[in-house]
Amino acid sequence: MIAYSLAATATVIALVWLRRSWLSRTMSRVFVAYLEVGGVILLLLLQDPFVALPCSAALGVIGSYIVTFHSPKLFVAHQVLSVTTVGILFTEAVTSPDADVVLACAYLVVLTLVLFSAPILAHMLLLLLRRDAASAFYDPLTGLLNRRGFDSVFAERVRGPGSLMIVDLDDFKGINDSYGHAHGDMVLRDIASTLYAEFPAPALSARIGGEEFLILVEADDAEALARAQRLLVHLDKRRAGSTTVSIGVAQLPARASADDLWRACDRADAVMYMAKKAGGNSIHVDDTRPTDL
Repeated sequence: MIAYSLAATATVIALVWLRRSWLSRTMSRVFVAYLEVGGVILLLLLQDPFVALPCSAALGVIGSYIVTFHSPKLFVAHQVLSVTTVGILFTEAVTSPDADVVLACAYLVVLTLVLFSAPILAHMLLLLLRRDAASAFYDPLTGLLNRRGFDSVFAERVRGPGSLMIVDLDDFKGINDSYGHAHGDMVLRDIASTLYAEFPAPALSARIGGEEFLILVEADDAEALARAQRLLVHLDKRRAGSTTVSIGVAQLPARASADDLWRACDRADAVMYMAKKAGGNSIHVDDTRPTDL
């Protein structure tokens, strides 16, 4: 009866999960606790330990889920519960009147591999996927999003109207020629950390070219201009006047598509070059309104 109840409840939760949205972290923990407690009770209530012992391999599936979506503390708690449950079942198996000690030990070896190896392999796979995602969507030098990563994050967001900024270092070639590429890389990392500090989430910051950065903020022209001016002041103080930037600002309409994004990016890029031609260390704002597009 307990087995049917667990299966039916898990099926209902899975269907709701698929039809609506991903479980919140709290609800996911509750779901894990439900499976853990219900599964352990079911295993301990089985009369034949030689049936219950191999069935406890199902705890490895729960462990793989926990190691993928939850904290190491929760995984340790799960492992303690799993080891305790298997220990109880193994003891019952080897002390039963018709005990087959060899078979019980074989089950124990297999369960040890399943309960420990499966979650570890899942964790290693997750780390590999994260590393691949980092190399595909993030700039390795600065840690900011690259152009592909910016596209990906932008596509998943529900956006209001906003402003795009193109930030380009002035005379970056001269910096590399005068001080070397190692110093140039240090300057790029310093600019990136400043952008990240000045434009925290939900703003998006990306490095889209050698010395060119892209920022998306959910703000109108006036607020975007004010924040760009603060960025100029901050950079001037931080780099002691040795590195300046030119900034172009363009407005983005609400619920913009990827095409809208890169058209606005082109306009911001155009006015950024106007700022650069005017001597750099300045801001130019594109006056095209989103309704004009």
